[in-house]
This record gives sequence, C-alpha cells and structure tokens, in this order.
Amino acid sequence: MTSTKRLEILHVVCSDAFTGVEHYIAYTANALSMFGHGVTVIGGDPAAMSSTLNPSGVRYLPASSGRSVVRVLTSLAIRRRQPDLVHVHMTEAELAAGITKPLLRRPVVTTLHFARTRGSTMVRRRLFRVLPHVFDAQIAISSYVALTTKQDCFVVPPGVPTPTLNGQPERSDGRQPVVLVAQRFEPEKRTLSAITVWAASGLAEQGWELHLAGKGRDDLALRHETIRLGVDQSVRFLGFVDDLPARMQAASILLATADREPFGLSVVEAMATALPVVAARGGGHLETVGPVTSDFLYDPTDTEAGGAALRRLALDPVVRQAYGRALRSRYQAEYTVDRHARSLIDVYRRVLNG
Repeated sequence: MTSTKRLEILHVVCSDAFTGVEHYIAYTANALSMFGHGVTVIGGDPAAMSSTLNPSGVRYLPASSGRSVVRVLTSLAIRRRQPDLVHVHMTEAELAAGITKPLLRRPVVTTLHFARTRGSTMVRRRLFRVLPHVFDAQIAISSYVALTTKQDCFVVPPGVPTPTLNGQPERSDGRQPVVLVAQRFEPEKRTLSAITVWAASGLAEQGWELHLAGKGRDDLALRHETIRLGVDQSVRFLGFVDDLPARMQAASILLATADREPFGLSVVEAMATALPVVAARGGGHLETVGPVTSDFLYDPTDTEAGGAALRRLALDPVVRQAYGRALRSRYQAEYTVDRHARSLIDVYRRVLNG
C-alpha cells in the first residue's frame, strides 16, 4: 500500500449520546475527511452527529446498541462495502466488531478512552480478556491510560479543534474574574473538591466567581457544599452549556479536579484558548499541563494548596497571561486535530502494511 492511497475508514460507537467520546469521533472524522480519506461514522446521537459531521465528506449511520451495530456491519459485509479499516470506541463497539470481523475481513483498531480494565464485574473482565486478541492495534489516549490498563498500545493523544469566537481566533485578553469548572459532576471527577478549593482561595472576597458547567450525580451535593462553606453567593451553576469555547475565552482560570483523568479534553480545550489551568496532580494532567509547569498542579488531598494556586494566578495577571500563552503554545505543538489525524493515519497504515 502506498503512503498516498486514499483510505476508507469506519468509526464505530454503540451510542445515541453526544458526550466526550462521540464528540471526539465527530471532529476526528471531519479531520480525516479533510485529509482526503473516506470516512463513515456509525453511532452517536443522530441530530448532533448530523449537524457536526461534514456532510460533504463523512457518511453517518445511526446505531445505538451492540445489536444494531452488528446489523449495520453485517449489512456492509453482505453488500461488499467494507472499509479498509474499522476503528471502534468503547467495549460494546469492540464486541460488535469482534463478532463481525470474520464477515468484514478487515483490520480492527480500538481506542482505549478510559483508565480502567474492560468490564464492570470480575466475570465480565475475564470474558473480555480475549478482546485484545481481536484487534490489530490498540490506541491509548495517554500514557497514563496505557500504563493503567497494562495493554500494548500506540499512545496517540487526542486533538481538539482550534477555537474561534465570531469567526476570530481566541484571544487571551479581556477576561473576567471567573474560575471555570467544565466537567461531569460525577464522583470520579472529584467536583466536590472544587468547592473546597474555591473556599480556600478566598477569591470570593476579591469579587471573583466560580462557574460550574456540567451536570451529574453530585449536583445537589455541590449546592449543599457551597452553602456549608459559605460561598454560595459567589458560585454559579451553569448546567450543560453549548458555548464552552466562548466561556473559556471569557474566564480567567480553569480548575480541573480529577486526579485520575484519562486525558482531560476540557483541559486541552482551555489550553487552546490560552486559558490558565489549575489541576489536580495526576492522570493525564501530568502529560498535558505538567510539561509546561508543575507550579499549578496541586496534590488532590491538599485543597489548601489548590486554593493557593488559584489565588496566585488570580492576583497576578502577568503570570496568568504568560502561563496561558505557554499552554496555548503546547496545544499548538501537540494537540491540534490535524496532528492527531496524521498520527491516526500513521497507525492505520502500519496496521494495513502488516
């Protein structure tokens, strides 16, 4: 196979949602298409996928369950419309690809998006041990994921789109006195600690606000925590937002509290807008923010240190702007969608060339 051959690539997820993984698939598919490859996406919320995918370059097929994905893949095989390569995401899609691989007779690549072993129970984990043998390659979104899952992987960090606001590149000036949290309110994200860190910073007394973008099981507990710590007047709950790039451009600091974050897309999205980041030390944050500086990574058990990092950045605009510019430079060097797509194509060609 020559290095310039156009590839037909199939991305598969068993889902009718449009959260982190589906969003990643959508903009990655668009980037692969822009490089001249044929791309089909199976799965994800039909309305969101249809509006996000480039209709002139990416084909979309709905499939919300493993059974429906098996039907679609089987239909492609019967009609002899197999792609050159199948790229699957998350366990249910992996199972569907494993079932249909003898029909498709095409290489299958999977991406490991989570820093945990496949399967929620011991029985399922034992059953899923055979899955890696189905794949022609595994891709981890970070070295942390590769090490945690103990799988033989290519490490290919995701890229995120370069943000724009009203058609103009994001700028690092004109920011508001706002600390932004943008993540799911779930226990593994440790969002409750964001309230403790915020209270420790004392920034509410300086006229700053904490804005929480997201929802989840910890929503009510978060509200109670703001009242318990006496900071409820300075905290705003935004719910899910569809204008996150604009909010990142307007805020002054992003606070990321998950110490076992597999990668941290919101952190890299912040880096793309030159938004300074204070993050719990651990997981993917060591690979994204860490190489720029460790000064604003805090021990997740030491919320006082997190509060001090917030305060230092908030009260020193010179440091804040320099740090934001350095984060943006790292984004431009390592985490653009184009760079990610090229890295994926390199993996695909290595697989197809045996």
